[in-house]
Order: sequence, then structure tokens, then C-alpha cells
Amino acid sequence: MRIRITGAIISVLLIVQFAYACSFAKGYFYQVTALRGTIVGVNRGDPRHQLRWLRQQVTRGNVDLTLYEYAWPAKLRDLKLIKKTKTDNHGKFDFGDLREGHYTLQIEDPAGHEDLYDIQIYPLTNKTISVTIDISPVFPDCTGGHEFIVTSQ
Repeated sequence: MRIRITGAIISVLLIVQFAYACSFAKGYFYQVTALRGTIVGVNRGDPRHQLRWLRQQVTRGNVDLTLYEYAWPAKLRDLKLIKKTKTDNHGKFDFGDLREGHYTLQIEDPAGHEDLYDIQIYPLTNKTISVTIDISPVFPDCTGGHEFIVTSQ
């Protein structure tokens, strides 16, 4: 009996495909009037990862940011490059003047972490002062990172 149950469990595990607990919605755009701010976050396993406030106190210097023209469906390598920049030692970045439109922002830090955000530059009533982007990895319950926080006036 025990062998049958074990065999059944192994069979189910072999048949079931690997699934992620969460995924981010395609086509959701963070609306801003400008794209400047700070990159924050910690790596997986860092004890500060558990607490949002602590996690977002860690600025990420020397992070590559690449802005592409948005297209769906498309592979990142096929998208039109708009601008590139890098954060300073305090995690600050500024893309300068951008025309209205939809963009994909790729963020790559020296530790090998990569994140993507879909952005819309749009003439909102409240001007964007800055954005804080938390590139911490997410937990399986979809919490703990991948946050785009807009500060407006």
C-alpha cells in the first residue's frame, strides 16, 4: 500500500508542470510625468527583506537602467532603445526629458538581479517629483519587492 501511494505521488509530481505562485500583469503601466528617482532594495536572503521600510532604505548604486519603446508581444532585444542611464552611488537616476508614450524600463544591478516595469509618460494633473523603485525579489506570495512608488506634488 505504501509503495502505491509513493508511486502515485511521484507520478503526479512528474506530470504536474512547474508553476509560479504569481506573475505580473502585462499591459499595466505606471503613469508618471517624468522618470527620475531612486533604486532601492536588498538581495534574496538579506534579513532586511522581511520589512518593507528597512528594505527600501538600502539604495542601489551602479545599477543599469535601459528604457525601450513599449511593444507587445515583443522580445526585449527587438525593442527600440530610447535611453540608457546608470544610478549614482546613492541609487539616484534621471532620464531627463521624455516624450509622452509607453515604455519598458529594464533594470539590471551588478548582483545579477533584473526587473522590468512598463511605464507611461503622461501629462498628469500632479507632476511626478520622483519614483522609488524597489528591485528586491518577490516572495512566492507576490510580496516583498517589485514595487514602483510615485511621489507627486
